[in-house]
Amino acid sequence: MSVEAYLNATSNQGNSSTFPPDDFGWAFSLRITILYILMYVPLWVCIVVGNLMVILAFVYNKELRRVQNYPLISLAVTDLLTGISALPALLLVRLTVSPLVCSASTRFSLIMPSFTFCGSSIYHLLFIAIDRCVSLTYPLKYPSLVTPRRMIRVLSLLWIYNVWFALIPLYIPNPAGEDRWLCYANENYDNELDVIFILIGSFLPIYFLFMMILYAVMLYIAFKHIRTRREMSYQASPLRTRNGARARMRGIVTMATVVGAFGICWLPSTFKFFYQNYAPTTKESLITVQTITEYLSFTNSMVNPLIYGYFNCQFRIGFKMVLERWSCRIRGRCNREDKENVYSTGMTNLALSVSAESINEPSSKERVSSANLRSL
Repeated sequence: MSVEAYLNATSNQGNSSTFPPDDFGWAFSLRITILYILMYVPLWVCIVVGNLMVILAFVYNKELRRVQNYPLISLAVTDLLTGISALPALLLVRLTVSPLVCSASTRFSLIMPSFTFCGSSIYHLLFIAIDRCVSLTYPLKYPSLVTPRRMIRVLSLLWIYNVWFALIPLYIPNPAGEDRWLCYANENYDNELDVIFILIGSFLPIYFLFMMILYAVMLYIAFKHIRTRREMSYQASPLRTRNGARARMRGIVTMATVVGAFGICWLPSTFKFFYQNYAPTTKESLITVQTITEYLSFTNSMVNPLIYGYFNCQFRIGFKMVLERWSCRIRGRCNREDKENVYSTGMTNLALSVSAESINEPSSKERVSSANLRSL
């Protein structure tokens, strides 16, 4: 008896408490399966390579090993684990039908990485917004308030909370027993996780609104900082005017990109959670909505390195150092002198970029605030 025949039989009988024989099958036709693979494999490569570049830049570039960058590295680790474990496991769940995938006792083990790392990515984005808002609001007190030890403790608690939250479904009682066939049962998926779905779907718009408020406050502080610099300067030079306009535009683009990417990637999941549990659905419509929203959610792990890495001048220099170091290793001609040249070139570019933006700073508070603005 094949898996497809079993599913047809159980759908007619309305029974999903027994298992078919040990068999393996594809959930979709060959054309749809190939389309899935063509969609997700490039995404997987971009997630792994992009976040690995951020981590290597932090390792190779000593100037990046500052407390302000700890959340960015923790976010990169989260997104890297999303690409390594969560995306392949969820792809296995969506594309295959087997006792391993469809058993109530083992299915959650494959879905749990998505809960853990995708949720961790959301909370890291919120924490980064809070950290940057504090650094701009209290630029002089920030170094004493946020020490490396405190930052590591907060990030550790954040990871512990996300793992605990992802394990909540394990404590939800299953009245039908553990040996239950879940694939396409009653034309819905993972019914025992409905409570978690509704909870996540309700909080995502709140997270989005909270992030918009934080970045609006940061944008107001950035404009106020630029205006203060202009007013305190008795003779505004054209260079300073151009730098102020450039910094303002860079801040607007960065913050709009952060908020827009979060909304595009995560808000559709709210629609999916409520559509899946309350709207009249068919198997085709549910699969379509589920595929689009999950793909957008994983896309956020690819976009994060671009937003928080490429828009940061120091990380761009770190990326160049990583590429140059690995290129010389591939060529087999990488010696100590080459490594020193790569590092000295990166530090020279960094010093030039910082000095060009910090001409005639009026006060120590302005210098600290300007540095925090560049980290946006």
